[in-house]
Amino acid sequence: MLTKAQRVYRWDSQNSSISSDRLEDDCLPHLARAIAAYRARIGEPLGRVRDAARAALEGIRPDRVEAVIKLLDEASTYEWPRIQRQAERRVSVFEAAGRRHPVLDAESATAILGTVYDRPPTRHDEVVSLLYADYPEFHRLTAFPADYSAEDLRADYDLAQAQALLYSATQVVVDARADFRHIVQYARLSRLLCRIQRLTRKGYRLVFDGPNSVLRHTHAYGVDFAKFLAALVQARDWRMTAQIELRKGWRPLTFTLRSADRLHSRLAAPGLFDSGLEETFAGKFGEERDGWRLGRETVMLEAGETLLVPDFVFTHADGTEVVLEIAGYWTPEYLVEKFAKLAKVRTPNLIVAVRKALALRSGALPATVLPFSSRILLRDLMPRLEAFRVFS
Repeated sequence: MLTKAQRVYRWDSQNSSISSDRLEDDCLPHLARAIAAYRARIGEPLGRVRDAARAALEGIRPDRVEAVIKLLDEASTYEWPRIQRQAERRVSVFEAAGRRHPVLDAESATAILGTVYDRPPTRHDEVVSLLYADYPEFHRLTAFPADYSAEDLRADYDLAQAQALLYSATQVVVDARADFRHIVQYARLSRLLCRIQRLTRKGYRLVFDGPNSVLRHTHAYGVDFAKFLAALVQARDWRMTAQIELRKGWRPLTFTLRSADRLHSRLAAPGLFDSGLEETFAGKFGEERDGWRLGRETVMLEAGETLLVPDFVFTHADGTEVVLEIAGYWTPEYLVEKFAKLAKVRTPNLIVAVRKALALRSGALPATVLPFSSRILLRDLMPRLEAFRVFS
């Protein structure tokens, strides 16, 4: 992902709007030459590879170059010494050279290097690369994907620039009219605090509080927004509106994206679970146990005027259905809102798993409460599931 310094955008102060940069068709030949520069320099240090790519990109706008280089680096594979003694070796060489100062001939320099390294190089640039091999500038390029094209690089650039703007989002609103479960799932996997509302017409609205509001300028949460966008662009029929605060105290600018903008993501989808707690529980329960089948976020529940997508759904062979919502580690404000939302759920077969420290706060919920310490125990869950069958 790009850094803030690599962002390229256009903003209209009159309309208070902002848009991320996108590459034109005439950039493709330059991108192809930069890719060729990487492929031709397998085995060379990163600094030298980057310089060759920068030369190949001289035909595009200068403010775009470093972002393109960053994306090429992310597509590449590098190697470097992983041993912790690399810095100690460097100091040993300098200390040995200090005792023989001044070292003026190559033979003496090779001898000093030989006291620390098995096969010391003789060329000056190779000596520097050896001494500082743990520095990113001297990491060695070992592989570059053979099927990575200029079109792929342009798609990565266009998406990455849109993602980078979201680092400064104060709020993101997504109106979705298709693939709703996909969007909700990846919002949760991206660890975003989300409110879901039903639209008057077909579809739902997801409102995300951002790093500059709830979490007080937390850059990491802005990165979570960016990760979510990579999944959102895979969906159909959506519209995103984000409020972007480029600097603290500035008037927010409106950033709008639509599915019709045809941004593309080649990123691997996140895992199926948004916490280790959920993954561990699902692994222990299995697909089926004692006649109960486990489903992951397969229903939506009405909670007043909003919707709740519970973590798990248990369906028994006799037709009994029970939903499980887990209240794990969240901000205190979010837990207050979570419990308020759960209090509005009218489904009779609801289990809310809460950490024991929160069990008293959740006691007024119209649900069966399942307290747990560090993990959800099956011996505590199964009797509660069976109780719903008896009640039915």
